[in-house]
Amino acid sequence: MDVFLRKESLKEFILLYPITTLIILVDLVAYFGLAFLSINDKAAVAEIYSNYIFNGRMISEGEWYRLITGNLLHSGVPHLLFNTFATFVFAPPLEKLLGKLKFLVSYLLLGIGTGVFNYVIDPAFLAVGASGAIFGLMGFYTFICIGKPNFFSSETKQGIFGMVVTSFLSGFLFENVSWLGHLGGFISGILLGLLFSLLTPQLFAVSNVSNVESDIH
Repeated sequence: MDVFLRKESLKEFILLYPITTLIILVDLVAYFGLAFLSINDKAAVAEIYSNYIFNGRMISEGEWYRLITGNLLHSGVPHLLFNTFATFVFAPPLEKLLGKLKFLVSYLLLGIGTGVFNYVIDPAFLAVGASGAIFGLMGFYTFICIGKPNFFSSETKQGIFGMVVTSFLSGFLFENVSWLGHLGGFISGILLGLLFSLLTPQLFAVSNVSNVESDIH
């Protein structure tokens, strides 16, 4: 599982993974910016949440932007910290593999896929947070493990499978966790991995393993 160990300094991390850094900063600024605003205007913050979270009924009325903005808002500090830490751990290897632009587009698609899956299953769903996109990253890694079995080492694959199982099980231990969102993100990640495999098979050349892991040794 060395591929998920972060050993860089802060400066090295920012230079190596600018998109991951940007995602984390946006999540932090969005949450703490709204927290600061709520000190003087709780009604305005409540309205912002109401207008931008995942909301199936409003999506059905044409507010498709919620499929993106719903990923950027969080319901509390523990929710925020869990998702930003998971992004910090799981996003860098995929950013290294795909490159900055492809990774940014992929991350947005994973969040959108989460919302679409929720909407199809439950058109009245309400949700908030980036956990669906994070499960999408796990889905992408799972596709690599199964579809490209020679890409990762056996140890890394075992770690990824363990991580996926543990993450899904932990979702059932807490209230107000959208397991449909997690599942939707995970499926979106698998489908995205399959799409990249068909369109850009050279990404999954075994030689790229060292490229993905080179920045952490």
